[in-house]
Amino acid sequence: MGTTIDSLSNQELELYNYTVSLQEMTDMNEIEKKLKEGGIFRKYQRIHKSYLDLFFNTAQEETRLEILKRLIFLNLYVVVEPPWLSGIQNLDRSTVFKSFSILNDYLTNNKIDKEFKWMLSYYSSWKFAILPFSASLNALTKFVKEVDTSILHAPKKELPKGTMDNRGQMGLYWISYSVETNK
Repeated sequence: MGTTIDSLSNQELELYNYTVSLQEMTDMNEIEKKLKEGGIFRKYQRIHKSYLDLFFNTAQEETRLEILKRLIFLNLYVVVEPPWLSGIQNLDRSTVFKSFSILNDYLTNNKIDKEFKWMLSYYSSWKFAILPFSASLNALTKFVKEVDTSILHAPKKELPKGTMDNRGQMGLYWISYSVETNK
């Protein structure tokens, strides 16, 4: 059996759980050392690249969109969260750029769904993590610059419980942000 979106999500959760297990240590440098020694950063780089490979080897558009959501989240999360907290460090710049290029095409062709639109609107407050990659990506640059980041774009307790389950660190992030109802 080859790589699937579910297998990548499971791998992400395994790495995340290991990273969380180290949080009882108080020295962030020690945590990062353990993550490096345990190969967590390398494994996350492989997962990130595997998502891109899976995108190109998947025919179903709904799955491709979900893969793209995860790629973009990881592109940004590596910049906004420290490695000792996320378990992610130094993602391949080529993979990052390719995924932003795909997103640019999706924006140009109006292929993002409502969920991805509010996610991207929220992520637009992290301009510093997007704009260095989007100079030649007109639709993405335009989208990011036009979002009013003073408005909360993520739903608060509006999505059905379980919506973000099994969606890797992206899902965990949004669950922690309380986008799902408690019901």
